[in-house]
Formats: sequence, C-alpha cells, structure tokens
Amino acid sequence: MITIAIVEDDASQRRQLRACVEQFFTDNKEETVILEYQDGAAILAQYPNRPDLLLMDIDMPRLNGVEASRRIREFDSDVPLIFITNMIQCALEGYSVDAMDFIVKPVSEWSCRQSFTRALKRIRARRGCHIRLQSHKNPLFLNVKEILYAETQGHTLLLHLKNETLTVSESMKSLESKTQGFSFFRCHSSFLVNLEAVDQIGRSDVTIAGTLVPISKHRRAEFLEAMTNYIGGSH
Repeated sequence: MITIAIVEDDASQRRQLRACVEQFFTDNKEETVILEYQDGAAILAQYPNRPDLLLMDIDMPRLNGVEASRRIREFDSDVPLIFITNMIQCALEGYSVDAMDFIVKPVSEWSCRQSFTRALKRIRARRGCHIRLQSHKNPLFLNVKEILYAETQGHTLLLHLKNETLTVSESMKSLESKTQGFSFFRCHSSFLVNLEAVDQIGRSDVTIAGTLVPISKHRRAEFLEAMTNYIGGSH
C-alpha cells in the first residue's frame, strides 16, 4: 500500500491530480491511499504517518509549498517530493528542499506519468528497506536503517531509533531474521546493533548515540569481523 499526499488549494486541480495518481498506480498494480490537503498549513497540522510521496503545489495561501516543504524536511528528510507549479522560476528553491521533480501546470496525464514513473522507482527502492513488525494490535512498517539498536528487557523488545524508542511484539530471533541482509549484528543475546550506527568500539562494548551497548565475550571476534567487512564495503 502506497500513501500519497496531495497538497493543492484548488479543488479542481486536486481532483485532476487524484485522477492521474489513481490511473497511474492502478496501471502499475499498486494499491494507494490518497490524502488531500488544501494548503501547506493543513498538511503540517495533520502530517500523515510515513507517507510515500508528496505532491505539493507551490503557490498557496497561508503557507506556500516551498516553505511547507522546508518545515517538513525538518522531521521527514527522505520522503519523495514533487512540486506542482505554474511558477517554473521556483525550481531553484525546490532543489533547496530536495524536490525530486516538477510538474508544470496545466497538469497533463503525460507529465504526471513521467514524474510518477521516477517516483515509483524511488518508492519501491525505499520499500525494500522496510520490514513489517507487530506493535500491539497493529502492524508497523519500519525502515531498518532507522533502527540504531534493539534490546530485550524481559519479554519486551525495544527498538531504539534516533528520536524515539518503540516497543514491538516480536522476539529478538524474529527481528534478527527480518534484518538479515542488512548491516545488523547480534553482539549479545539481548542486543542487536546496526553497524552503521556504531560510533566507537570498546573492549566489551560499543557506543551508539552516546549509549554503551555490551558485546558478549564469545561474540567479540565475530563482531569485529562483521564490522571490518562493513567498513570495507563487503557487507
């Protein structure tokens, strides 16, 4: 399921964009959830949970698309962003917020298909790094690169991310299996670390985001080998 947010103050333009989105992603056998917002302030007030694509008009009241995108980039740095505009002179500003493309008004099905084709490739690449975890009663789709390390406390599995800690209803063995093929290593029976997040290696622990994570004595040699392979690019 792909979540797409359309931010456009003109209702007729929103309908046209929605029709283009629905047609393209249906043709490409992708199910979508399409969310609509009337301007930049509206999407900031109700930002969707992990959207896959933003279609952002530039010229809007209250808060224009470029400024809204700057604020979004403060907490979502990698969502693909396409600007919808009749102000092609705003292209340079768009690059400052890492816009991947521009669709010039009046919007056509052809121009949408060109941009959406590029966006879908990026969405599918990002999705390849996502794993499905069970969190209480609801599933959670998480980019494995966001996990700094995981630890078990009793029967609870905690995922430590950059700005939050999540509790999931999974076993460490299950998580280890789902992160196989990525840069993770089980350095202790109770800890799984993202090698990319390791800042410093001590004699019996590693430092990740200022936290000391223990390394089991009997796993240290394998950990150092995994770390060497990761740094050498053979991971």
